[in-house]
Amino acid sequence: MFKHLIAVLVIALAGTSPALAKRVALVLGNGAYEHTVALPNPANDAEVMAGKLRGLGFDVVSGMDQTYSDMRRTVMEFAKKAYGADIAVLFYAGHGMQIAGQNLLIPVDARIEDETSIDFETISVDFIMRQMSKDVKVQMVFLDACRDNPLARTLARRMGPSRSGSVGTGLAEIKVQETGGEGSVIAFSTSPGDVALDGEGSNSPFTSALIRHIDTPNASIQTVMTRVTGDVYDATEKRQRPWVNASLIGEVFLNKQADADSQQVASLGDTAKTAPQATAPAASAAATQSTIAWEREKLVWNTVKESDTIADYEAYLSAYPEGTFKNFARNAIKRLQSGTQVASRNSTAADQATETGVATTATNLPDPKKLVAGTADTEASIGWNRTARREVQTRLNLTGNNVGRPDGAFGPKTRAGITTWQTQNGLVPSGYFTAAQYVLLTSQTEAQYAAYVAEVNRKRAAAAAAKKTRSSTTRANTATNRNQNTRQQNNNNNGGNTAGAAFMGGVVGGIIGGAIGSRY
Repeated sequence: MFKHLIAVLVIALAGTSPALAKRVALVLGNGAYEHTVALPNPANDAEVMAGKLRGLGFDVVSGMDQTYSDMRRTVMEFAKKAYGADIAVLFYAGHGMQIAGQNLLIPVDARIEDETSIDFETISVDFIMRQMSKDVKVQMVFLDACRDNPLARTLARRMGPSRSGSVGTGLAEIKVQETGGEGSVIAFSTSPGDVALDGEGSNSPFTSALIRHIDTPNASIQTVMTRVTGDVYDATEKRQRPWVNASLIGEVFLNKQADADSQQVASLGDTAKTAPQATAPAASAAATQSTIAWEREKLVWNTVKESDTIADYEAYLSAYPEGTFKNFARNAIKRLQSGTQVASRNSTAADQATETGVATTATNLPDPKKLVAGTADTEASIGWNRTARREVQTRLNLTGNNVGRPDGAFGPKTRAGITTWQTQNGLVPSGYFTAAQYVLLTSQTEAQYAAYVAEVNRKRAAAAAAKKTRSSTTRANTATNRNQNTRQQNNNNNGGNTAGAAFMGGVVGGIIGGAIGSRY
């Protein structure tokens, strides 16, 4: 049934847009690192950037949280499409490092234990750029990969002092090379050798500024990057300044539109620089159709995501085999097939908040009443460990449904508490959670749970301080007793020595006296 709905949506809203230029983009975002510090924003950065570029008429090859093998396959797919492109773009967000001036992008499964890892666990930026130089007119590279990387420090330590200097902080400058095209634009999120900020929002400062300006009508890429640099510099209180190296023979416009004073489009990357007057309306129509296509895909994805079933994710992939959310759909299918699921705060509601920028509240959560009743299987699919189960029990207690002391074991009392809570919220009282129900419970108790955690932390800190005080007192008393015992022992030793001296003196005196008496 839902497959037919997707088909209807695609057909009803579909429209063909005239291809004025061949535009291809590779968009990668790695944040879920397995062996080093995870980054919260790269997947969000890549997802939003992919949508922006699609809206500008780019054929986007994207990948989020990819392993080394995944990245190799994604780059290969991009390389095949990029051949002969008018504009080819690389956008990467995630961990990166430089070794002896060579910039490397880090897959999520990299360990970087020694120098061998460089060749077999990382992807070189130079390697990707070679794929962008095959009969490509304009190359654009955006690297939001200068974040602090513990893997680089680990590698530097293991290389030893004589060679560790080749491991640099941040990324190294990329020199523009002549490829026979119309030029290149290379942009780093910060200056070469510096470390960029990941940001406190859902996107990094650099990506936030880039997506804000990249589709500005009639703004050249040179102007766009000037504005991006200014925004990042201000947003980071002058701590981060993007670095841009451009070598173009003219202005490049990603969103050229007709204005009152111009009847034609002269943009690098278009099929002709001296296009007829009809070109400008066509360009505007193309941009409009791209935007409609993006909104259509987003509508379908939101519907699929709310359903959260294998059949619907497969239907999305069938309709959009190269869609923006293809990797998320594939991951969701794997999750559902394996019977595991990330805690629901990272599921439907969190995904919706990421896409729309709306905070996760009870007003924008999926309606649990419209979903299936909880069963042992739906609860197991959430993937709680014992700590997470204790948190659930605590939250149930905070709603007034006493399930006893949180111990991570869902016995009869906990099941009864779940049933009562479900009844109170108009849900099927099964005694077992679904992911959507857990999101609802979390949203209901967010403030109380935060206060509870704060109080627990306060008591732990007070207990630790008291223990420290008792320990200090004990050490002081021990030292005092030790000093007293030492003084008493010294006194005893001194008394013993005096008596001994007197005794020995008497003995010696008697011997001497006897000797004198016998002699005289």
